[in-house]
Amino acid sequence: MRLSGYLSLLIVAGSLLQAASIRSQVSLLEASENIRLGSQEVVKNYLFLYHNPGKTYVRELVKQGLDDLDAQFRLIARSTKDEDSKDILTFLDYSKGKMLEVLKDPFEKENPALMLDYSEVLLEGAETISQNLKYTPSKEEAMLIKMKDMAYLIERMTKYYMAMMIEPDNSVYNEMLSEAMTQMESDIDSAGEEYQYSGDRLKDLEMLKANWLVLKSFLENKMGNNMPNIILLVSSEVKKSVHVLETFHSKNQ
Repeated sequence: MRLSGYLSLLIVAGSLLQAASIRSQVSLLEASENIRLGSQEVVKNYLFLYHNPGKTYVRELVKQGLDDLDAQFRLIARSTKDEDSKDILTFLDYSKGKMLEVLKDPFEKENPALMLDYSEVLLEGAETISQNLKYTPSKEEAMLIKMKDMAYLIERMTKYYMAMMIEPDNSVYNEMLSEAMTQMESDIDSAGEEYQYSGDRLKDLEMLKANWLVLKSFLENKMGNNMPNIILLVSSEVKKSVHVLETFHSKNQ
């Protein structure tokens, strides 16, 4: 084979390796985002169960959420070669196991605080894994990540709303809820500035803003209200609006 032929093979091989590396980085990024979301959703559901012991179906939602987290852990284990990420993953798996233990006797008084702690451990680990990635997302990928961040923030806000129903005077929970609300407001405002939506997608963004304002009004009155079912219903509408734009950016990658 001529030299030019060898060079062509090397170029093709190099391109394939680069493409495989990019796919792996994207998979890791998506998995870490899914863990961020799941870390909040699982504990939000658990706190709702704690506050409503008769709603036994919620226990299955918590178990399913933990199973979903386990699937993301396995995906990362298959995709990463980073030793730090592997070490973090081991600790995340341990924390998930402790959360499963809580479910064996979910109504013990100290369990809500434990679950909130485990939730933050999972969140911190997922964010560290994401930060270890050497990948710069495209414009569409960056917007997709922003939408995933909004979905995460919705779960985080509702998680701390549920926590405040159990401990209404806990200033830390109040602060965390307020911080998440501020970040959600920033994400929604910047979405319209960073991406030129038009037509139906612009209408979708306006619907997201309208639904968010409804949820925001309920959350701002958190100290005088105890309306978990309404909060869950309204937050689900905001999540649906986010999901529409998330799907749009996912298809545009």
